[in-house]
Amino acid sequence: MIKLLQSLKLLFILLIAINLCSCNNDDDSNATCDGITECTDVFVTFTVSIKDQNQNPVALDAFEVINIENGNTVTEPISEATLARARELGTYPLVSDGSLEANEERQIQFRGFINDEEVINSDYTVTADCCHLSSVSGNLELTL
Repeated sequence: MIKLLQSLKLLFILLIAINLCSCNNDDDSNATCDGITECTDVFVTFTVSIKDQNQNPVALDAFEVINIENGNTVTEPISEATLARARELGTYPLVSDGSLEANEERQIQFRGFINDEEVINSDYTVTADCCHLSSVSGNLELTL
């Protein structure tokens, strides 16, 4: 009898937990970020890694990131020292925090150039939550 009561108590607690987790609040406070008081100080950046067939880093002369919807360039500005390091590692910034509005999703394209010729491109879908970039879909490791 005690085991039955314990099992019923556990079942009751689980049902309450499921109900609380699955309730649908119609005030959409998460969609508008109302009530968000703090975000972490972490600055999120997604990068694209480009290697050749032998897995050596590819040094691009130039790269750009385009907003596919409107064709605007949304390339993150970087210093010459950062660009030199990116070339050395074959890793280039794709998108960083602050590039998208809260709860925005954007289609972007990375384009890489050598000798003024486009040698690689790849499309991505990027999303942001109320604080940071939250995901990117598309291949972040490219082979030239």
